[in-house]
Amino acid sequence: MDRKTITVGVTGNPNVGKSVIFNTLTGSRQHVGNWPGKTVEKAEGVFHYQGWEIRFVDLPGTYSLAAQSPEEVIARDYIISGEPDVVLNIVDATSLERNLNLTLQILELTERVVVALNLMDELRRGGWEIDVKALEEALGVPVVPTVATEREGLPELVAAIVKVATGQQQGHPVAVDYGLTVEGYVESLEADLAHLGFDGRSRWLALKLLEDDPEVVEAFKQGDLAALGLVAQSVSPEALQALLRRAVRLREGTQPDAKVVIVSGRYEFAHSIVHRVVHRERPEEESLTERIDRIVTHKVWSWPIMLAMLTLVFWITIKGGEIGGGWLEAGFSWLIGAVRAWLVSVQAPWWVIGALVDGLMMGTGTVIAAMLPPMIILFVAFALLEDSGLLPRLAFNLDRPMQTLGSQGKQVITWGMSFGCNVTGVMAARIIENKKVRLASILTSPLIICSGRYGAGVALAIVFFGDGALPVMLSLVFLSLGTAALATLGLNKTLFRSEPGSFVLEMPPYRKPKFWQVIWRALWDRVALTMWRAVEFAAPATLLIWVLGNIPRGVPFEQTAIGWLVHGLAPLGRPWGLSGAMLTALLFALPAKEIIVPALAMTYGLQTSLAESEQVLAYLPQVWTPLTSYSFLVFFMLYLPCLVTVWATWKETRSLKWTLMGLAVPMVMASLITFFVYQGGRLLGF
Repeated sequence: MDRKTITVGVTGNPNVGKSVIFNTLTGSRQHVGNWPGKTVEKAEGVFHYQGWEIRFVDLPGTYSLAAQSPEEVIARDYIISGEPDVVLNIVDATSLERNLNLTLQILELTERVVVALNLMDELRRGGWEIDVKALEEALGVPVVPTVATEREGLPELVAAIVKVATGQQQGHPVAVDYGLTVEGYVESLEADLAHLGFDGRSRWLALKLLEDDPEVVEAFKQGDLAALGLVAQSVSPEALQALLRRAVRLREGTQPDAKVVIVSGRYEFAHSIVHRVVHRERPEEESLTERIDRIVTHKVWSWPIMLAMLTLVFWITIKGGEIGGGWLEAGFSWLIGAVRAWLVSVQAPWWVIGALVDGLMMGTGTVIAAMLPPMIILFVAFALLEDSGLLPRLAFNLDRPMQTLGSQGKQVITWGMSFGCNVTGVMAARIIENKKVRLASILTSPLIICSGRYGAGVALAIVFFGDGALPVMLSLVFLSLGTAALATLGLNKTLFRSEPGSFVLEMPPYRKPKFWQVIWRALWDRVALTMWRAVEFAAPATLLIWVLGNIPRGVPFEQTAIGWLVHGLAPLGRPWGLSGAMLTALLFALPAKEIIVPALAMTYGLQTSLAESEQVLAYLPQVWTPLTSYSFLVFFMLYLPCLVTVWATWKETRSLKWTLMGLAVPMVMASLITFFVYQGGRLLGF
């Protein structure tokens, strides 16, 4: 350890306040990257304290170190590596027993541990108290109570980290007693491992061998523990393989199974600790969370509540988008008119006026006016639902229906994240432990209507259907969910034939959302970045459309590149009710779906004498039937994902096969659903 530098690995279950503590301490002095060879993001930040530079490494949230997921592997490997001088384990004081399962596993790996007992305010509100001194004695490492959101206990936490890192405070971690039989096996294997040079990790390795840990077993099979970050001198592969065979014989001779004994032993030990240190200060009463959950998670009432909640969110989004979009359109029209007049007054060349005003400004202005208001409302609404604790209940309520699809409730969380951005939904699939369920989630998340498509869809639905925009958008949202469910079922009946398995889902208590913090986070972290991406793609795309539609100058539209494209694509879209101009706009919208509105406006504007985008959009309902309009919206909402989502799929799977499947699944589903909508509508006389 450098004399003035301390490295801290920050661990904990999801939703325990880990990120709050990390962000509060490090502030803007942090950066984000990927773990070497992994797709899971890591965040690092620096905190200065009494001449010390404390480097915090925020490890992925995990419930265990059993190496069943990339997050578990990363957390475990980092601790084993010896890089952290201290492991900061953040636990939820309101769910101490469950959180201690991870704590006890960490204590089997290292003695340099500090436990942050977070969310103490919520514990007290529930009428409970924890004897921190008794907990500290039970675990054998420092325990510091904190309320991260109020910065309560954080100075004491940093001081404890420094004491442990500098040796001023020594940890003496408790050893879980796994019973006479297993402990006898552990002691025997420990002796052999210590003889081979693994004295510091011998108990942990012995337990992992008896648990049949896949990574540890594989390392012993290969005769090389370097993959685990463990190095011992003069250890032959044959010696490791012989030890593995002996461990297998011991494990197989244990009744019940040694793994069951070890896992249950940790939970029983955690239970005994909680029994000693947690006390109720006030008479037992039903908590607010319990009272609300009796309704929100009710097998009957939960469904109309969820439906009403989503309907309200989308109604506000549409109404707010309509008002805000009108203001922005008026502003951009004035600006475009002013710039055009100035360019004419200075006798700018025609191509400068056209490219800058009719291409660049009209395109980007249309994107911002159409998307920004509904996007702000949608992101803020979902951020408030997430912060309040309602979104995990959605996954809980839908777990049983998802089981019938061969999946599990966690996939619903990835779909919920996809409403904001499909990229986020694809990356959120990391929370799913089952590999096949995780792949199914990655492949179906692009079928969920993201904020970009939703914002554009709202603008078009208002144009085509006026006051009927709300039921149209609601039908598209539920059609999107139904299509994703159908695709999930199809994948699980064909490619992914496996049981979805059980899952652990954090059910946080209901909290009053920190309104302004949530709004700022939604506006800066999500809206600003998404909007920038839209403009980044819209500017060159709309400029390209103008160039392809106006050069060479003076020729009929049919002889321009755009004209040829519109004519050539026309036959392809007839079974779905899509014209060549529609397919051309959809083609240009592939990089980012947000640019569909200016792409349509410019593609049709080039064919008419209409100069302003709002004039073109007002013209479209005159040439599109309601069935054509709805079919177009259906196809637009479901077809190929944007380029960033394709990149995210590759990043998460590292497979060309699954990346191509990520393109094929939405395209196939969009074609099928749109075909049935259009042809069914024709049969019904629409």
